[in-house]
Amino acid sequence: MDVKQRILAAATRRFADYGYAKTTMVEIAADAGMSVGNLYRHFENKEALAIACMRRQLESKLRSGLDAADRAKSANEAFEAFLLARLRAGHAQFANTRHLYDMVRLVNERYRDLLLDFESKVIQALADILRQGIREGAFDVDDPDRTAYDIHQALMRYNHPVSLRYNE
Repeated sequence: MDVKQRILAAATRRFADYGYAKTTMVEIAADAGMSVGNLYRHFENKEALAIACMRRQLESKLRSGLDAADRAKSANEAFEAFLLARLRAGHAQFANTRHLYDMVRLVNERYRDLLLDFESKVIQALADILRQGIREGAFDVDDPDRTAYDIHQALMRYNHPVSLRYNE
């Protein structure tokens, strides 16, 4: 594991266990087996590190869906596999991250573009699966992009259990 990945792994664990507010760069450096000065050579500050951790988690969640869809033999199977893999990854992340709300709040308030970019990639992947299904004759969809967007919006609360807390 390279240095940057080691830092991200240590920071992700620390943020998950103690939350963003109660985590220090000194603790992350110690967990990563390096000096705090060396840590700052790789990340400007704690916020930049937290955003890198969130980006990594979002990419991993998307990759799990894409990989599952790639293994499918048909568009129907790809559609189901993509959605289920993302649901499972999201729920596993939620279950294993006591302080996920802190991270989501930070990203949502200050780095909304990160979430919008992720959302765009998810919608594009769904649209690609729908197009495959149209070619196979499995789906009768007039506008795959709009349908993908609607599916994504309909499943948002299930893909991101953290959103349930904001609506309590």
